[in-house]
Amino acid sequence: MLVADSGSPFAPVPQQPQATPPDLHRFAFHGTGGALFALVLKNMVLTLVTLGIYLPWAKTARRTFLWQNIEIAGHRLRYHGTGRELFFGYLKLVLAYVVFIGVAITARRLFGETAAAAIQVGLVFVIMPFVPFVIWGSRRYLLSRTSWRGIPFRLTDGAGTFAKTFFVGTLLTILTFGFYSPVFANRMYRVFMNHTGVGTKLFEYRGDDRSVFKIGVKGILLTIVTLGVYSFWYNAEIARYRAQHTWFDGAHGEIKLAGVDLFALTMLQVFGLTFTLGLAFPWVTTYTLRFMLERLTFIGPIDYAHIYRAPSEGNAVADGLADALDLGTAL
Repeated sequence: MLVADSGSPFAPVPQQPQATPPDLHRFAFHGTGGALFALVLKNMVLTLVTLGIYLPWAKTARRTFLWQNIEIAGHRLRYHGTGRELFFGYLKLVLAYVVFIGVAITARRLFGETAAAAIQVGLVFVIMPFVPFVIWGSRRYLLSRTSWRGIPFRLTDGAGTFAKTFFVGTLLTILTFGFYSPVFANRMYRVFMNHTGVGTKLFEYRGDDRSVFKIGVKGILLTIVTLGVYSFWYNAEIARYRAQHTWFDGAHGEIKLAGVDLFALTMLQVFGLTFTLGLAFPWVTTYTLRFMLERLTFIGPIDYAHIYRAPSEGNAVADGLADALDLGTAL
């Protein structure tokens, strides 16, 4: 039997195992400015004609449009909220406002302007401890009404942890003249992400406070020195860090975003809205979503077959109150 000489030019070349390319889960946005403009125009007309009653349905229609045009790994989001549930949530808020105003008016008549002002300030301080719970409740509602691949998102119980993080972070940020703010934001993001899931699978944020603090100190100082110009590069670096350390199953995020990208996008938003007196809002909105989502991917294996449905609940009142207090958070 002949054996090929390994030194011969005719000897077989050993095959090197080829590396399997990582799984890529891409994001995209398919909505157009024209379609959103038509929807906004319709919502404005119906809201005016109904003296504001149509507002909850207008809000729901806008969310439905945006959600159904966001594609993640070949599947689009779906929004399942209804105008009816928002409407009844708003009614409860109106009743609360009536009580609030009624107490102030009664106090003014019985005790005078000074006492009424003191009572109003006291009521504001009564509301303040509920702020983080309102933020949490609003996000929980939005996630519970959002699905992907037919499976609802959810926010698990964690409002107490979020509230503690919120109050401690606010205090430390004030005491450190803002230098604690990067760590504060990082911890808030961690609480949100570690309690957010699609069905039975939760996201996980692995970023650490020390790394973010280093990025933050550099970013704050350079932003001050450059009179705010460096803020775009700082925000881009934070976005890249967060994405890279955000995991879902076996995949982590990645966003290809540079400071110059954020600078150009912000200039487009400012000048586009200013020179058109806001009429370009639908086009600016759709372009911004497309711009950001096309730069975002998740890299690595995700076992879709083992993502199961899980209980997901949310209250429309919290969503309405977040809007009233301007505390809404994006998904």
